Amino acid sequence: MQPDRASLTQQLDAFRASFLARLPIAERDRLAPAEAKTRQALQERVIPRIGDRAPDFALLDQHGAMVRLADRLDQGPVVLLFVRGAWCPFCTLTLRASQAWLPAIHDAGGDLLAITPQPATTCSLMAERDLLAFQTLSDPGNRVAHAYGIAFETDPLLRPMYQRLGHDLPRLNGTGDWTVPLPATFVIGRDGRVVLAHVEPNYHRRLEPAAVVAALAALNADAMPKPALHPTQ
Repeated sequence: MQPDRASLTQQLDAFRASFLARLPIAERDRLAPAEAKTRQALQERVIPRIGDRAPDFALLDQHGAMVRLADRLDQGPVVLLFVRGAWCPFCTLTLRASQAWLPAIHDAGGDLLAITPQPATTCSLMAERDLLAFQTLSDPGNRVAHAYGIAFETDPLLRPMYQRLGHDLPRLNGTGDWTVPLPATFVIGRDGRVVLAHVEPNYHRRLEPAAVVAALAALNADAMPKPALHPTQ
């Protein structure tokens, strides 16, 4: 069953319009060049694509439990959702939309894991705040994000804006740098291969959860036994 609410894209667009209206013009003018720079750099990255084997990892979740991708794949397909952190309102909207679609993801045979560079304690607070029933994993130093080719340093021109808004990423992530994962979604089959890959250099654009459910449904259809063909008598 699909959630009866505005699409994630509609929610993100509405918030972005409000956000931009409140930004000083000088800060607003820095956004597009920074995005263009990231988009250009993304072309040189090696990112898991459809058919590639997804890099394995082991990370702590919000409860301090170790989660290994390979172990979860033994139980069924896995959806990896990379988000920048609890401080990012676009990530918050994405996480809440994912929670609303969680029953549909489970019905389609999938498991959802969110990954953020913030500490496990922050993952716990984020899960409690947004009533998340899926696991949120702490990726210290963006180790897994680097393995997936999606870790980028925040553009230096944008850092004063982030600090003014209270988003001091070196402090929040406890790393001393400004690295965050690009918004990304990967759907991985039980064989460890990627069946859907979506990486977005524009932080206010995210993949619709409906596309994730569709990819999982397609996996289920491929896994179903095909009827035997009998020659015409």
